[in-house]
Amino acid sequence: MNIIKLTLYMLLLFTLVVGPSCTKLEEEAFNVLPADSYYQDKNSIIAALVRPYEHGHWCGWDGDRWLLQELTADQFVWAQKGKHGYDDGQWVRLHGHAWNPDQGQIYGGWVGPYQGIGQCNLIISDMSKLDYPAFGLTDADKAQHIAELRTLRAWFYLFLIDFFREVPIVENVGEVKPQSTPQEVFAYIEKELKESLPGLPQNGRAGRWDQGGAAALLVRLYLNAEKWTGTAKFTECATIAQEIIDGKYGAYDIDTDYRGPFRSGVNGYRSPENIFEFPHAKNIYEFGWMYNAMMHYQARYSLDNDWGGWNGIHLIPSRDLEGNLYPEKLGKAYEKFANDDKRKQPFRTTSSDGDYEGFFLIGQQYEFDKAKGYGYDSTKMVNGTEEYNGKPLHYVDQVGRFSEKPGGRWAEGSHVTTGEENTGVRLLKFPWLPMSENLFQFNSAPEIRLAEIYYSLAECKYRAGDKAGAAKLMDAVRKRNFPDDKWAAQSYENNLSALTDDEFVDDLGREFIGERHRRTDLVRWDRFGDAWWDKPEDGADKTVFPIPSQAINANPELKSNGY
Repeated sequence: MNIIKLTLYMLLLFTLVVGPSCTKLEEEAFNVLPADSYYQDKNSIIAALVRPYEHGHWCGWDGDRWLLQELTADQFVWAQKGKHGYDDGQWVRLHGHAWNPDQGQIYGGWVGPYQGIGQCNLIISDMSKLDYPAFGLTDADKAQHIAELRTLRAWFYLFLIDFFREVPIVENVGEVKPQSTPQEVFAYIEKELKESLPGLPQNGRAGRWDQGGAAALLVRLYLNAEKWTGTAKFTECATIAQEIIDGKYGAYDIDTDYRGPFRSGVNGYRSPENIFEFPHAKNIYEFGWMYNAMMHYQARYSLDNDWGGWNGIHLIPSRDLEGNLYPEKLGKAYEKFANDDKRKQPFRTTSSDGDYEGFFLIGQQYEFDKAKGYGYDSTKMVNGTEEYNGKPLHYVDQVGRFSEKPGGRWAEGSHVTTGEENTGVRLLKFPWLPMSENLFQFNSAPEIRLAEIYYSLAECKYRAGDKAGAAKLMDAVRKRNFPDDKWAAQSYENNLSALTDDEFVDDLGREFIGERHRRTDLVRWDRFGDAWWDKPEDGADKTVFPIPSQAINANPELKSNGY
């Protein structure tokens, strides 16, 4: 199989939203150029190198992998909104932990990473045979490129061990292999990262793996080792995390602005906190799926763009139909933020240069102020199109058929199936800024932030009994979220007794909301099976997804992992 074939095949996959067997990573589709005809110059080598990175963005931030991490956890839901959004009950099943091996998102959780692994395997094989100096590159360039691809391949394998535990380790194009044990997969990822790390640069280009990124993946691997393999690696996690913070693998700093890591890429800004980010640019590579999945059809009027949105994903409600907070410890994502927290403010732009405040769309929606080039025009309300057709669109932190009160489906209560078009608080942590100011879709996807390393080290210290050390690390990140005159009351160092197991889990949720962390964090803290809004306590262990039926049918070496 050659590079052109794989590239065209992957583009076809994106169009059709289907996939092949993910452990037989070879397809015979149509006639194309062989590898020795493709690699003609330096540019063709770089083009081949970055192709799997594009797939990496898609894998992490465009669909199934994000859905498995977030819609199965306690912060997000895709509620049915009237006649829209039931979608064969797939969102109900994800929320209620009632999935099965035929669920499309679970197959996506399998096929997406393996497609990326297949790309990496092919290009590593090609590059290993190339005479780099003949193309104006050096053997050092060759070693770095292969190290990058091995690191990227290890990142894909992190999805697989997290989701499925027992998966085939495939390094060669065309291999069909049985599953390896979680311990074997863990050891493979660890080896790949450790061997690749020295050959990577420090503080490399945005969107390319470097030493800091590879070290951060080791932190992720070690932090979750106990759940993934049965053997805790918190000591190893703490060692690598401290080395990253100390600058051993590159220079990184906590951004002093709570918005900084998420507006990286806008107007040329690059956050010093982002260890690895997927860059975006309008009409080149966009953050489109996240926008579409979360935004109402009418959001284009308040946010100033020409996109439609699907009116799908929103925060799990904090309040019941009577306005009372739900009693469960988990969930209530919006109300878990303190009122003094800058992130809890309703989102609004504050200058035509892309300045803004707040992470959420909540309450009455107003039209973008085109005259100023930022903010809202409070004289022009945005109206709904469904239950509130011609009426003001007002997002509520509740789920219920309020438009039918007291009749109709109002009596059914608050469930995944009883939403309306204005149901739910919308996340705007990733800022979709005005198109008229040429700022829309330029923000990067922050895959790994230094804040994650601080929190990982804090968790290691907390588990080891050093609560004060954990509090200091968390406060170093959290301080930016509060006005100076409100900070003392929010500081964990000043209020050490407030930092409990439950509070740690809550603050992980606040800090990394929407960043594809939540399911993994809940599993690690033994909370994934607990109850939250419209989800009862799990009757069985659901911390591992089933090997998809399609994958088992395509590969006779695969066996069910317990479902």
